Amino acid sequence: MKFNCGIIGLGRIGCGFDDIPNKKSINSHAGAYNANSKANLVSLCDIDINKLKKYGKKYNISSLYSNFQEMFKNEQLDCVSICTLADSHLQIVKEAAKYNIKGIFLEKPISVSLKDAAEIIKICNQNKIKLQIDHQRRFSPFYNKIKNIINSDKFGKLQYCSIYYGSGIANTGSHVFDLINYFFGGIKWVEGIQSKNISNNPTDPNIDGKFECKNGLICSIQSFDFRKFSLLEFDIIGSKARIRLNLTDSRAEFFEISEKPGLAYKKLIKKSDIMKNKDDDVVLGLENLFYSIQNKTELLSTGSDGFTSLESIIAMRQSANKNGKRVNLPIKSNNFKISSR
Repeated sequence: MKFNCGIIGLGRIGCGFDDIPNKKSINSHAGAYNANSKANLVSLCDIDINKLKKYGKKYNISSLYSNFQEMFKNEQLDCVSICTLADSHLQIVKEAAKYNIKGIFLEKPISVSLKDAAEIIKICNQNKIKLQIDHQRRFSPFYNKIKNIINSDKFGKLQYCSIYYGSGIANTGSHVFDLINYFFGGIKWVEGIQSKNISNNPTDPNIDGKFECKNGLICSIQSFDFRKFSLLEFDIIGSKARIRLNLTDSRAEFFEISEKPGLAYKKLIKKSDIMKNKDDDVVLGLENLFYSIQNKTELLSTGSDGFTSLESIIAMRQSANKNGKRVNLPIKSNNFKISSR
């Protein structure tokens, strides 16, 4: 089966990440569609006419739109990627649902408020649309391997996790909190304070703090100024082992207890490096979307997963606004809105 597909929003994740010369990996939605034999990428939409011309030429697409309503009306799409700012997601999903769309590949965060996120999920459920949220690490065998290790007897009882990030609690935090939910099964409460290390987006602040997962694990989260250097890491410590996980490069260092005799105290020593294979996560996410449509299976990154990640972000924002007061999850329904690129 071939899927007729379109992309709305031709920025970095829509198309631009694959503009780097001689780059071997695929990191954009356009690149993923272009690489998939089941995809027929037929239309592009963006308010920037120069981007439309540029990527229309690059991917040999003549059906170019500056208005997504016109695109849906004219193109008879099976699937669409929505790569616009989060505050536009609900409006575009509402429009897509009018035209028998089978699948939506929606950029993170799912939306800017829990109310809007819940409505997006409801619309997709009512119209039997498969809604895949682009939390890319859920698609990767590498992160599934890390999950299996930290939940194994070999790793022991989980003791602590420290997280280092930057570039905004909504922008980067959407990946962080989704991975926390994926690894550890959800969050009970959060405590956050405004960071002194400012975000490169004034409307999406960096927030430092701590939170407890449903399995009892305590985690800390510390931000850095990404304008100085980038850092996106998890340091996960068990009673028998430790993993230092670099999310930017998708590689990990694995430490185990030394078996050398005569030590006054046991030590953790590095045993191995765990490296990601060459799989491109956005490509795997698109393949999973197509497979789920054809076989009526559960997606790897659902609307519910997107909602949970957003809820954690909003809880951190609310706690920081109250000088670190603990916020319990789930949060009561509210109209608090975030900002994210």
